[in-house]
Amino acid sequence: MSAIDIIKRRLKEDRVPETPDEISRKKKRPREVAFMDVNLCFPCGKCPEFCPVQCLEYMRPGSVPGRGVQPVQDRFQECIGCYICVEVCALLTDYDAIRMYDSNMVEDVLGVKITDTPPDPPIPAEPYEEYFSEGGLYRHLGKGSRIREKMTAEERAIFARERVRS
Repeated sequence: MSAIDIIKRRLKEDRVPETPDEISRKKKRPREVAFMDVNLCFPCGKCPEFCPVQCLEYMRPGSVPGRGVQPVQDRFQECIGCYICVEVCALLTDYDAIRMYDSNMVEDVLGVKITDTPPDPPIPAEPYEEYFSEGGLYRHLGKGSRIREKMTAEERAIFARERVRS
């Protein structure tokens, strides 16, 4: 069993949406959406690789001053709330830079509407440091990995082996 198989199995146990086998589009309004702590994100590229709707992207040059390679951020209005990026970041990389936030709260804070369809054209990702990064106003409200505390010793060993390989 691979680390990704463990994540998929554990996500199903938590009753989150199925991971599509192919890239798809948002079909309903999520209860929660993802945001990265752009100061903790070391842009390894793992989370965009696993996003089932491809709403994670590297930020535009200069988005986070002082950073050469820009961090990844979520185009949150396209997010389906599946938690896959949260688990990949926390378990496959140990960066733990991604949290899920209540959609209603995000709408209130950012003055936007999160609907059942993505905006057309897509709205580029922004840092949102003042809200969702360490020390930000709402970082403490974000939910991280739900799988980590449920993992067995055998599952932890598999993740450790795979982190060493990558």
